[in-house]
Amino acid sequence: MNPESLAIVISYATPLVFAVIGETITEKSGVVNLSLDGSMLLSAMTGFAVSFATGNVVFGLIAGGLVSSNIALIVAFSSIRLRLNQIAVGIVLTLLAAKLAAFLGQDFVRKPGPSVQDLHIPVLGDIPGVGPILFQQNLLVYSSYILVGLSFWFIFYTRQGLNLQAVGERPEAAYARG
Repeated sequence: MNPESLAIVISYATPLVFAVIGETITEKSGVVNLSLDGSMLLSAMTGFAVSFATGNVVFGLIAGGLVSSNIALIVAFSSIRLRLNQIAVGIVLTLLAAKLAAFLGQDFVRKPGPSVQDLHIPVLGDIPGVGPILFQQNLLVYSSYILVGLSFWFIFYTRQGLNLQAVGERPEAAYARG
């Protein structure tokens, strides 16, 4: 596989990295979020629509993140507070979000929108072999590199992350300890 293809794979996998990080934290808390596919579709459509309407990629990223966060909040609320079946809630929200994205996104099909510009890191981008693949990407790819490390550190080395794991794995033991 040539370096250009690997760079494209890394760039296209970045949204999946963000979704997996969020899902990992959700799963560690003890909530099963099966609405991830629909959440990604609806937040991508919303992000593109806002970016297209405003001409600003940052506003689109914020809007997409808010939509995805709200769907995760609905899953958590209905599973924890309302005590509904997590699997059923996830499937219903996946179908709802996917159909809503298809319906609301019809006006944006085949329309060019703003994009995130690539950012070349001078020293690292010039390393033979890995430089063009890893360090000639856009800012979101670099953010995903950092976020993977930060989320690992958060989950395994902070009090809040350890509490999150304890509550997710054994809620009765965490409750007994206070």
